[in-house]
Amino acid sequence: MKLDKYIFDAKTLVRQQHSGVLSTHSQSVQGYPFGSVVPYFMTTEGHLIIYISQIAQHTRNIKGNAKVSMTIFDSVQDDSQAAGRVTLLGDAEVIDSEDVMSQYLRLFPQAISYQQTHDFMFYQIKAERVRYIGGFGKIFWINKTDWFSDAKQWHHASNEIVQHMNDDHQDAMALIVAHQYGLQAKTVVMLSAFFEGVHIQADDKIVYLPFSQSCTTAKQVREQLVEATHAARAALILTVAEAG
Repeated sequence: MKLDKYIFDAKTLVRQQHSGVLSTHSQSVQGYPFGSVVPYFMTTEGHLIIYISQIAQHTRNIKGNAKVSMTIFDSVQDDSQAAGRVTLLGDAEVIDSEDVMSQYLRLFPQAISYQQTHDFMFYQIKAERVRYIGGFGKIFWINKTDWFSDAKQWHHASNEIVQHMNDDHQDAMALIVAHQYGLQAKTVVMLSAFFEGVHIQADDKIVYLPFSQSCTTAKQVREQLVEATHAARAALILTVAEAG
């Protein structure tokens, strides 16, 4: 289905980026929107997680009106009009979850120091509707029932995938990040595994490896990672042969 492809592309874009423009209803200038740049990550289900200070203007705005939007765009493209972007409209609410905190701090380790201020809290933005623009002529609305993924059985499988890759496949991940991102890393660690791809830390840099298709089982994820490893090895062999 075309819709499945659009959703996959939109989610891949959201996972590849690490910050977006959070728009809230201004409480100090009534009737006007207020935009601010905030880091985020997206859960397996499709919720956005932000970690914000209670004294920040956008947090005060959320307390006055929980309806927000987050705009995320491909920052690599030169032509902003042709680049992909996603705007997620939804409701923000405080979330207290060890899993959420653990995942966020793995992706944003610098945020560990924020805990010492005692006024940062996690908020979850649940999508009401999603607008995806994949470039000229690719403009779609995605309803929340189509956007959300059922992840009841996924969290356990995800943790097993991450543990397995970190225990047994350091060399494969090093090959992948060297091939895909040109990073010659001494230390590689898988941080997360989602339906659409995985986050890998290569030394002090965190990259996102997108899959070619959505995976709903651990077996499918392994197949995608094996495919990426084979491609990296083939590229390495070719490079060595050309150099020789």
